[in-house]
Formats: sequence, structure tokens, C-alpha cells
Amino acid sequence: MKKLILAFLYTVSLCLVGAQDTDQTVWRTWYMTPKDGKVKQLEKGLADHVKKFHGKGSWPEEYFDVLSGPNSGSLMGFSGPHTWKAFDDRVRSQGDIDHYSKYILPYSDNKNNSIDFWVHAPAVSYKPKIYSDSFHLSYNYIVPGTDAEYYEFLEGFKKSKELNKSSDTHEIYKTVSGENPDTWIWVYPISNMEELSGSTQLIAGGGSMAAALGEKEAERLNKIYKKVVKSRMREIIKFRPDLSTPPKE
Repeated sequence: MKKLILAFLYTVSLCLVGAQDTDQTVWRTWYMTPKDGKVKQLEKGLADHVKKFHGKGSWPEEYFDVLSGPNSGSLMGFSGPHTWKAFDDRVRSQGDIDHYSKYILPYSDNKNNSIDFWVHAPAVSYKPKIYSDSFHLSYNYIVPGTDAEYYEFLEGFKKSKELNKSSDTHEIYKTVSGENPDTWIWVYPISNMEELSGSTQLIAGGGSMAAALGEKEAERLNKIYKKVVKSRMREIIKFRPDLSTPPKE
């Protein structure tokens, strides 16, 4: 279980302005929604599939229960960390394909089958937590073409946390391909629901940002945020070790 969490919090940065780097670490993410009345069948097939085709030393997959948001009741899947080249080099066995088609697809609602690719932005992440089995995810959908402005806000927000010596950690990821590539994801590790208080405050930081950076700078950064962020979505996810690739020993 710790393999996913540690790796998830230790991926390398995406170059935000364009140069391709074959060493980039990439996460493939997706949702899997069971058909009505088929939860047990889907989970049984998925657990068997992961055991047979995604075990230790193979192409890893980890799954989470989605507990809130528009995808609640679904599973969220992650595979990684990978390089872009690894996706080119991967060859899926016919046995993998046939087993998936027979024991998973019949029980999965394919209306929710979007695949996204995420990369980590460590320069604007704050004190990654070593371990957690649950996360609060906050998706920021921004105006196309405003990545540079949004990144400036992220830098200021992190700086305010550093100056305030905040105990609330967060990780930042960027969707580079998927249903909505103009998306930045805030990842807050939590151990229990009470810890949600650290990730449910106003995203702009409120008085704490002003106290750290001054009223004028806080107002400037808040204006950037209001200008470039179109909408948000949040969800809580909880790790399912019984459906996931076992950790490396």
C-alpha cells in the first residue's frame, strides 16, 4: 500500500512551458463505475485481474473508493509512476486483454471511462506527507492559456504557507492530457475526516495569506485566481489494497 502513496508524492515536475523530457514521471488515471447491482462482481473480477496481470514487478495498478463528488460510488484507478517511453514500450498480453474483457467489462459502466495523464509540480507543492491512505482532491478548471498566471498564484500560495509555517500539506498535479487538460489538481493527504479542515478553507488563503505576504500582494494573487479559475470540483478517495498491486518489499 505504501508503494503508491510514496511514489505518488515523489514524482518529478512537468516542464510547464513545453519542452519534452523522456525522464518525466507520468501517472495514468481513470474512473471505473460498476453497473447497477454489479459491485461485487466487478470487484471480484478486478481483484483477480490485478493479481494475475498487475502483480509485483509488473505494470502496477492501484484503486481507490471515491467517497464524494460527482464520481462517488466509483473506483478511481492509478498506474505509475511511468515515463512516457514506458507507455510506448508496454505490450499488453492477450491473456490480460481477454481476462479484462470477460471479467471486468461486463460489470463496468463504460459511460465513465475517461483516461487522464497527470504530472507532478513539486516546485509549488508544500511539504509532501510521507504516508496516507486517503486523499482530498481539489480540481481547479482554468481558462485555456492561463497556466502561467495560475502558476504564479500557486507560487504565492506556497510562499504564504512557508512564511506562516503551516502544518497543512498539499501536492499539485497538472493534467497534460484527458477530458479537460486545463486542470490543476490539489492533493491533500488525510488520515481521517477531521483532517479535512486543512483542505476546506478558502483556496486563496484568506487572512493567512495577507498576514504572510501583505494585503496588497494577497489581493493581487486573489485577483489572478478569480480571473483564471472557471470552476472547481472536489472528491475524497480512500485506498483499496485488496484491489491493488501489492507494495514492493
